[in-house]
Amino acid sequence: MKNDFRLQYPLWMMGFIVVLGLLAFGLSSPVTEVINERSIVISLGPVGTIFAVGSIVIYIIMLTIFLLKLKKHNKKNPAQRISPFSIRPPEYLEQDEGMTYITRKAAQKVYTFITWSLPALAGFAIALSMPRLYIIFGILLVALGQYWIYFSEIRKHLKEETE
Repeated sequence: MKNDFRLQYPLWMMGFIVVLGLLAFGLSSPVTEVINERSIVISLGPVGTIFAVGSIVIYIIMLTIFLLKLKKHNKKNPAQRISPFSIRPPEYLEQDEGMTYITRKAAQKVYTFITWSLPALAGFAIALSMPRLYIIFGILLVALGQYWIYFSEIRKHLKEETE
């Protein structure tokens, strides 16, 4: 159970979220140059280009490794296959009543977090007239938080189980 890919899934999603944040940062500061009335050139500054290109490369590498690990998991565990396009989150661990309880408890904590964090983020964005990049970072932070809460809750229960 400890090496189950579904336990690592939230960590992978957190990694993808961080890389998307780097990409958003890289794409957020384009330099606009008007050449004449008909042509406008939009280019990223040197730092933006490094962040954008670097994060795209890292994302592709991570996605490749993730899909290979997913394929390996599906080959090893044909009864617990994970589809990359599933609507139901693959980190739900429901082999028995104990794991169903742990998953439900973790999902409840995530739901509580989202119930409070999204309206708070919307309130801050409206009240403070936040730039789009900060709103995107806020959304990514909420997504990162939900995966962290879920992962830490599942991990806590599995540590207790091994002791």
